[in-house]
Amino acid sequence: DNEAAERAITFFSFLRHSKGEWAGRAFELSPWQAFVVGSVFGWKREDGTRRFRTAYNEVPRKNGKSTLSAGVGLYLAFFDGEPGAEVYAAATKRDQAKIVWDGAKRMVEATPQLRSRISVLAGNLHSLATHSKFEPLGADADTLDGLNIHGAIVDELHAHRTRAIVDVLETATGARRQPLIWYITTAGYDRTSVCWEHHDYSVKVLEGVIEDDRWFAYIATIDPGDDWRDPSAWAKANPNLGVSVKFDDLATKAARAEQVPG
Repeated sequence: DNEAAERAITFFSFLRHSKGEWAGRAFELSPWQAFVVGSVFGWKREDGTRRFRTAYNEVPRKNGKSTLSAGVGLYLAFFDGEPGAEVYAAATKRDQAKIVWDGAKRMVEATPQLRSRISVLAGNLHSLATHSKFEPLGADADTLDGLNIHGAIVDELHAHRTRAIVDVLETATGARRQPLIWYITTAGYDRTSVCWEHHDYSVKVLEGVIEDDRWFAYIATIDPGDDWRDPSAWAKANPNLGVSVKFDDLATKAARAEQVPG
């Protein structure tokens, strides 16, 4: 559905950055971000609902995952045509969950078109017109019962030591027409973790070993046989190289890593 994909992509152009060198400027999606957003929100089923119900995004640090996810959370909560939408930025701790949610809050405050539609409270963004909300949610919350989730942004999946909050979120979407669980993470190394489970499943879906049309995956990494010291390979793992990832900074880190293996 080209119109649905373009609508989601265009939405980001109304958002304003609030930090660093881009503060005050419109959010211009990088090509990889536009690919992810267009794919997730554009592919539909015969009944008109979204094809994908899970989106797994594995990208190294500083490549714009959290900022992108803040925008996705706002879109799901207030512009996805879901009355009474409940959307959560979720993490192992509420303070971690607030990283993505705070990004969304700053976008609302910096964007006039959003300020007129979305109310900002401590730990809550909401719209009275649609009875929808966007809140941070940590596994350390007093209770996780009674959630009726339309969307969830799960930050830094590799930091989740147990399946606890993942299971809660995935089982709280059953009453919604087209729920979306949006995972963002850097690569983990614990092969017994829930993050590795999601990574391994994603690779099998991408390679066609498993057929699952509900599962979207984007993994930015070098290919087997690539030399990590070779600058030509860096863009494979860093799709925002030259934008939020600075070439000089990456070169400095690579040179240091070559001399200090630890």
